[in-house]
Amino acid sequence: MRNLFIVSIFLGLFVACENAPKTNGFVTSIEGSSWQMGSQASVDLVTDLDQYWGVDYDQMRTFFADSVYGRFAEGETFETVDEFLDIVKEQMQSSPGDQNWTLEWAFCIDLDPSSGGDWVNAAFTVDASGDKPKRHINEWYFVKEGKIHRFNQSRRLLD
Repeated sequence: MRNLFIVSIFLGLFVACENAPKTNGFVTSIEGSSWQMGSQASVDLVTDLDQYWGVDYDQMRTFFADSVYGRFAEGETFETVDEFLDIVKEQMQSSPGDQNWTLEWAFCIDLDPSSGGDWVNAAFTVDASGDKPKRHINEWYFVKEGKIHRFNQSRRLLD
């Protein structure tokens, strides 16, 4: 009887300590999908990039795959890291001194664990300046093997 009690406790602890990934949500284009939390390394990559944005373009380049593609909030599209950096340079030059962005959050999801890569969502509040109102910028980065492969940005006016 005592052995049965000890085995029961051991099995109870083993089952209670199971650390299965937490999942929720779905993606209709991926059969049987369920989102999982992504990696802190992907979040760190995006927050580290923020330190160099518009300041050191050579350093920015190291964060991206050569074939990165995506779209900015104003509709500009790109299909290479060079095109991406050209757009960032143009944006920075068109509003010098007006770059008061505050990183509000960043989190990461693994949309499809079978294919690898994480989606990082980062959100910024940008103060009003010149002719531009206060706004919220939302960015999605697809990170795989330590590089950003896709970037999408949207904007919502706050004033």
